[in-house]
Amino acid sequence: MMYVLTFIVQLLLVLTFLWTCSTVFLGLVTRRKKRPVVAGPSRFAVLVCAHNEANVVGKLFQSLEDQDYPGELYRVFLLADHCDDATAEVGRRYPHVTVLERQEGPRTGKGAVLSWGIPRIRKQYGREFSHIVIFDADNMADRGFLSALDWSFRRGARLVMGNRLPLNPFDNLISQWYSMYWLSVDLFSKPRYNVDLPGIISGTGFGFDASLLEPDGWHTRTIVEDMEFSMQQNFKGVFSEYQDKARFYDEQPVTLRGMVSQLRRWMTGNYQIARLYRKEWLAHFRARPDARLIDNFVPMLMCVVFGFYFLTNVLWVGNRALNGLPPLAGKDILWWTMLYVLSLVMGTCAIKEGDLPVKKMLPGILTGGFFCIFLSLVAVWSVFFPQKKWIPIAHVHEAGPEK
Repeated sequence: MMYVLTFIVQLLLVLTFLWTCSTVFLGLVTRRKKRPVVAGPSRFAVLVCAHNEANVVGKLFQSLEDQDYPGELYRVFLLADHCDDATAEVGRRYPHVTVLERQEGPRTGKGAVLSWGIPRIRKQYGREFSHIVIFDADNMADRGFLSALDWSFRRGARLVMGNRLPLNPFDNLISQWYSMYWLSVDLFSKPRYNVDLPGIISGTGFGFDASLLEPDGWHTRTIVEDMEFSMQQNFKGVFSEYQDKARFYDEQPVTLRGMVSQLRRWMTGNYQIARLYRKEWLAHFRARPDARLIDNFVPMLMCVVFGFYFLTNVLWVGNRALNGLPPLAGKDILWWTMLYVLSLVMGTCAIKEGDLPVKKMLPGILTGGFFCIFLSLVAVWSVFFPQKKWIPIAHVHEAGPEK
């Protein structure tokens, strides 16, 4: 029985791994076709959701003030949610920033803030903005961020994910793990873009055609509003596009508590989406089969399957020990050695792609495989003990990205 269970989990893991490798390989050997300009310049409403972020949000506003995009074509909106510090006052110092303060209702996360703020902006400004961009308060945009998004939108894209880079990769081991994770996502996204597979909408640093909000506006219900919004657009036949030149920086967690909280939120939210949208997803897939719909679930599936695989291996080792056999057979040692070497190769490639010094990131590279195991175990834990509410993570970095 133990052998059969381990085999099934291992088979699922191999299938998801092969899917990822094959899509990346196809992207590497495919040259994306050039696309003509089909639209005029984008007019951006840049939304920044913040709760008590006075210490860090200024660097984001300054980076948006410094964009190489025409100033008359964008405006920044600070959605200050239940703030009791100087967040709103910081926003008012910048000419491009309009501050909207929310005090009513419970503080339940970014999805609720967007549901509150977007209707107010659209009521006041009507159709002035053709596209909406979402940022978190701890971010910082590269000078060419809006120009890069505009390049994609003018060529027909409707939902675009930027290139997420680490702001604080050298703080400690946890920030190194996170940095490697996001750089690995970018590493996979670049070739997959060549074969029209969607990038992962990762909560911040993305933009979309404002018409996608018709007719119901922003209406997410889970604690991962970004992934849910992306799924909703998939049902309309709109899939995200990765834009490598839309670079922005994101502060990474540095505490174990913050890391666990964030990972649990991601995984719980993914399960919420699967539960809420499974029937609608199946109906759309039956009506119009599309590999991109399957692709939505592969990252989540790989995480949870790897977690179950690790647990079944622990049980397998225990079962062998109880029966007086060596805990690990030769093939087990070879398999886990191969997985560890793969984590070293992937981590090194991601760090180099992100133009970070390998030597300085070596602790994260050497232990990155353990982060993968930890992430997968959190995925399994969240199946049985989902996170009940959105928990904010404190941000402290006032300056730009570490070099």
